Amino acid sequence: MLNAIVSWPALLIALLVFGFAPGAFLRVVVLAFHLDDPRRQELLAELHAVPRIERPFWVCEQLEVALFEGLGERLLWMATGRVIHRWHLKSGIELNQAHPETFWIPTHREKALVRPGVCVKLLFEMHDGFGERMWVEVIAVGRRYTVGRLSNVPCGIPRLYPGTLIRFRPEHVIGIDFRSAIRR
Repeated sequence: MLNAIVSWPALLIALLVFGFAPGAFLRVVVLAFHLDDPRRQELLAELHAVPRIERPFWVCEQLEVALFEGLGERLLWMATGRVIHRWHLKSGIELNQAHPETFWIPTHREKALVRPGVCVKLLFEMHDGFGERMWVEVIAVGRRYTVGRLSNVPCGIPRLYPGTLIRFRPEHVIGIDFRSAIRR
């Protein structure tokens, strides 16, 4: 009698569509939101409050929200600092040549003495002309590049944080604090 009312394939499809699929698909949908976004946990908790018959439609509605709110914000966050508010290091040598009386830079000999533990000042500039002079603690000196960790908190450069690894060349150095290596 049960076979006459419901076939096994139809029962399996109903279990999949109304049982397993909404939860599994919602777990993929919440990935559109940033890891710290509270909506991730809220949506997963709300799923069980929605009646089972409405869950597939409710999850599709949440997909729309995630695509336009979560994914849009996440793409903007990823692009900020890389594409939108892009920064670069300004050459201290060029600034010194343009303004020799007012813009002093360390000599080549002083730059050659830079070792891990020494702090150097670099000029970070955005494409709109905004710039900040900040200290970077040297952690490795290579043949072509020096690598350091940003020591300052930037005021107006997004996606640049203290501890960010910065790769630079001697031409970018506009100041050196040799005392920082002694204090450590």
